[in-house]
Amino acid sequence: MNDLDDQIAETLQAYRKARLRLFINLGFVIACCVGASGLRGAFGLPPAFLSVVLIAAILLFSPEIFRFMRLKNEMQRLERLRDGGS
Repeated sequence: MNDLDDQIAETLQAYRKARLRLFINLGFVIACCVGASGLRGAFGLPPAFLSVVLIAAILLFSPEIFRFMRLKNEMQRLERLRDGGS
């Protein structure tokens, strides 16, 4: 049981770190969108320019998003094991 608690604590720490990174990345994406909106207005770029910025951000940060989702699922699985469920 102690081994399971250690694994839960380790996974929880990694989950919190991944969540913090996700929030930081979200702030960066919002800042990029604000900057892209300003550039679009200043240079008369088409509205699709914002879509390009969002797609690039999703592609750039997709490993962090998937890591967060994997750790969240792992935490739920470990909690179920600790509580005695299947």
